[in-house]
Amino acid sequence: MIDWTVVLVVVFAVVVIYVVERYTRQKPVEVSDALKLGALGGAVTGGVLYTIGEGGGAATTELLDAATSAAQDMFVGKPSF
Repeated sequence: MIDWTVVLVVVFAVVVIYVVERYTRQKPVEVSDALKLGALGGAVTGGVLYTIGEGGGAATTELLDAATSAAQDMFVGKPSF
């Protein structure tokens, strides 16, 4: 099941980051753009949570394990040039 708290936190964070970015550039905040970005962030977060949650299955777990080990290998050990 999707954890809606995480989705709401991501939506809030995306909107806040958009507002701060517009404020620092001294441009007006477009409410429609903020809502679009928040909705897109929520949709992506919901999709990711669904995929890695109960609905994902063993294939997703194997993929995440492979990606995790590959990422860890990039930052551990001696570099080979």
